[in-house]
Amino acid sequence: MKKILFLNFIIFIGINANAQTTWAGDAAEVLYNNCTSCHNPNGIGPNSLMTFNEAETYSPLIQSYVTNNIMPPWTADTSYQHYSQERVLTQNERDILLNWISEGSLEGDPNIAPPPPIYSGSQQLPGTPDLVVSAPNYMSKATNLADDYVCFVVPSGLLQNRKVKAIEVIPGNLNTVHHCLVYSDVTLANTTDTTGGNCGGPVAGDMMMGYTPGATPTIFPASVNFSSGMILEAGTDIIMAMHYPEGSYGTWDQTVVNFYFYDEPIANFRQISAAPLIEDWGFTISANTIDSVEVMFNNITTDFTLLSVFPHMHLIGERIESHAVTPSNDIIPLIKIPHWDFEWQDFYWFEYMKKIPTGSEIYGKAVYENTASNTHNPFSPPQDISAGLNTSDEMFLIYYHFMLYEPGDENINIDSLTTLFLNQQENEVISSEVKIFPNPFSESTNINFSLNESAFVSIYIYDLQGKII
Repeated sequence: MKKILFLNFIIFIGINANAQTTWAGDAAEVLYNNCTSCHNPNGIGPNSLMTFNEAETYSPLIQSYVTNNIMPPWTADTSYQHYSQERVLTQNERDILLNWISEGSLEGDPNIAPPPPIYSGSQQLPGTPDLVVSAPNYMSKATNLADDYVCFVVPSGLLQNRKVKAIEVIPGNLNTVHHCLVYSDVTLANTTDTTGGNCGGPVAGDMMMGYTPGATPTIFPASVNFSSGMILEAGTDIIMAMHYPEGSYGTWDQTVVNFYFYDEPIANFRQISAAPLIEDWGFTISANTIDSVEVMFNNITTDFTLLSVFPHMHLIGERIESHAVTPSNDIIPLIKIPHWDFEWQDFYWFEYMKKIPTGSEIYGKAVYENTASNTHNPFSPPQDISAGLNTSDEMFLIYYHFMLYEPGDENINIDSLTTLFLNQQENEVISSEVKIFPNPFSESTNINFSLNESAFVSIYIYDLQGKII
């Protein structure tokens, strides 16, 4: 019995004011869409919310976190700038969760609950990576007084240049790894450094991406006629600059970096770079003060395109922001984090690419609160805190992904261009009895399947983050 479905997506919203809000009929979908990518048995979240029993157990905590906008963790001000894959609850989603809890956290009919998302352990990107680079199994030497910064240099073994379309860092120990910065080094000038605990980065090399708590894999925008990414040259070394925070002495970690490559030939490939255009290593925040640091970058001699922004501070950071000013005095907002959270950092990819014209200036400003009222202050009583590598020191860095500008870049929606790398992998996730074309898709797709006998069929479609559509 052959069935062919052609799906065009039109959303119908029905509201019944007298309907009971239940987990199965309402809350499960919201949790699956917004929470369980972290809160699953293998996720970075401290507790799973995959089942009704788990969600009901933690319902008071969910109520508190949703009411106070603590979860989902998203620190960037979306009224200042919009980003790809924003982790922000809609008002309707907030209402569903809060109503479900206030009405008694009832399960409802489990037969109507959507199936839970499928999370394949620690790896978020599907399919088999083209290159896997593994650090050695390493024991953190971070004491209660000092962090441990080490650099691992691993030969890529590449025999030819390859264009990278996606990168994923998989920490070997989620509780130990604070960050991993990934670099490529074609000069082979670096060596592994695990002594001294102060290797913050390589002496030579090009930064590719970074992992911090809450970070997502890097997928470079691409479509049928447009591809972007980074180049790994033949013989390149991969450098993993690791940060193990104070107090983690004796814990073990073996972090892995997965690379996904484009198939050649590629039409209109655009090379992307990453660098901290905004940084300051010479400041001190005096004890019992609230102070700020400001930096301007104005070495812009050609039009270029910004794709992402990644601000970084430590514990006494209060807020941080960045914007650009064009020669005609137009302001381009880039990022504003009004309440800095050291535990949740990431590259924020813009919803639409940003053109930065020649002669523009990029500004960054960070505010620090070095007072006793700052509950995150590493010292009691407060002490002078200067820029440095330890967690108890401070930092002011803002990284960006960028490339040379081409006309029309500012009209490119990054959300819609981060799925091309999945096109070659549908046979790994779709059984031979189900054919879907095109996959991935945007507005419509065909699903072709066969049944041995008449039956009702439920079809669920998920996005790349495992959220049900």
